[in-house]
Amino acid sequence: GILFVHVATLNVAMNSADQALLTLLISGNFAEIKSTVFKKYNKAALFKLTVSDICERFKLVLFLSLVLLLNICQGMEYSQFVNYGKTCGIVLTTELLADWIKHAFIVKFNILKASCYPEYELLLAGDVTGFGHEELNLDHSHAVVKRIGFAQMPLIIVMLKFVKEAAKYAKSSWPSKSFFCVFWIVLVITKVGLGSLLQRI
Repeated sequence: GILFVHVATLNVAMNSADQALLTLLISGNFAEIKSTVFKKYNKAALFKLTVSDICERFKLVLFLSLVLLLNICQGMEYSQFVNYGKTCGIVLTTELLADWIKHAFIVKFNILKASCYPEYELLLAGDVTGFGHEELNLDHSHAVVKRIGFAQMPLIIVMLKFVKEAAKYAKSSWPSKSFFCVFWIVLVITKVGLGSLLQRI
């Protein structure tokens, strides 16, 4: 339920002429800085915070994509699409900036070395490639999902709900149907391509 509210709020903020709600969403990032930087962290706690940020960024990109899909199906014009792209850039940039400031303060005040981040990277890379999980017969991506604590089912339900809502607004013409087919094919190709690229890296 909270995820539906999150996407709906984001949709209203992105489509509102008044930027107050969008400003509120962005300022939430800096409130997150205030709530985390003065806590005590060790390398394990910092890893949990790092993977939490990974999941948060993925959710934000997914929600922005769902809002874009819904608006396209409702007849978004090109000028609106350009404005939406600019707003998405602002939201994502502030998210990255807030996380960067947050981690900089945490590393500084807890006297941690920045070299711990490449260690986290190697740990996740080992999960992706299956290194250290040779005895498991499952897909290696399950090890990554388990380690970062990524909840898939709630996001799948939200995505299906908004795709269904977008389909109601889409016209029953061939271009609309082909758009959904192309969108699905692009998602599959992106998943396979990213998996292959990550294993090579």
